[in-house]
Amino acid sequence: RARRGHEVPVVLKATPPGEGWAARADLRREARLLEAGRGDGVVDLLDVVDHRGRTALVLAFVPAGSLADRAAPDPDEVVGRLAATVERLHGTGVVHGALRPEHVALDADGLPVLVGFGAARRSTATAPDDAALTTLLRTLRSGA
Repeated sequence: RARRGHEVPVVLKATPPGEGWAARADLRREARLLEAGRGDGVVDLLDVVDHRGRTALVLAFVPAGSLADRAAPDPDEVVGRLAATVERLHGTGVVHGALRPEHVALDADGLPVLVGFGAARRSTATAPDDAALTTLLRTLRSGA
């Protein structure tokens, strides 16, 4: 995918073939929440594509895998950065809703990037995200 004059790797998140309007609407909702939460620590939404009855999100590829695949370089720093990102999201009215190791990717510098916004929603009820951050820190510190 070309971006600002150079190629960047992307990830496509698409509705399965044959899925109806509800699946397409879910991806469009996810795109709106990604746009609302755009900024440091959130995966970049590059485009939304509709083609032949399917919808796809074009997302920036985050190269270093997720916390489900590898250990955090510094659990306290990673969760501290995540907490700042989550606080910023909450300030825009977005709750991630699924803060788990597989939804925290690490960029080339080892910095956390939130992905997996399928469960995200507009809400002022932030307690689930806050509790998930505490659980994530405990998990990362234990090395599990």
